[in-house]
Amino acid sequence: MKLTGPAFAFVLAFTPVAASPQPTAAPATPIATANAAHTAWWAGQRWRYRDDAAAEEAYRALAVRQSPWPEWHQIHVVWLPRGTRIQMALSPGQPTDRPGAFATFDPIPDVAWVRRILAVKVAWKPAIDRVVTYEVAEPLPADTGTVGPQIDEAGPTYLPGGGSQLEMMTIAADRMRYLRIVDVRPIR
Repeated sequence: MKLTGPAFAFVLAFTPVAASPQPTAAPATPIATANAAHTAWWAGQRWRYRDDAAAEEAYRALAVRQSPWPEWHQIHVVWLPRGTRIQMALSPGQPTDRPGAFATFDPIPDVAWVRRILAVKVAWKPAIDRVVTYEVAEPLPADTGTVGPQIDEAGPTYLPGGGSQLEMMTIAADRMRYLRIVDVRPIR
């Protein structure tokens, strides 16, 4: 029996079709094909999202919002006790007694590690020349957690993050009331 017309349309409409497997490669969009940073992010982060559209939306949000925290970070303020040691990468000309807001509990080996694991974009610190080890002198309020990924437009480059970080919950002018300098060393 040969089906034609409305009968054929009816059969096609109700015939089950095998679902095609979900693509795992980055979608062929201008941002994906022209950008190695996007491809690298996709390889490491795509699995977190229910589908390609949600992953692409997350990538674009990351490029725009530039949060130092992963998107899943929940604020976790603790009081770092006296004696806790932290490290911070500084730029040429940045005084050691004027620390920034962010530091790490991890030892900082070199500039490449600062860029990749601490996800410090070139726009935020064009040059890095030294590491300062600080010790907490008075209990210091800090948000703590994992460094979130970044897309550094200088390249562009995917910076995966993943190191430890803390954000001092004090104003810049008061930070040295909570810290003392233990060591300063150059890095390349």
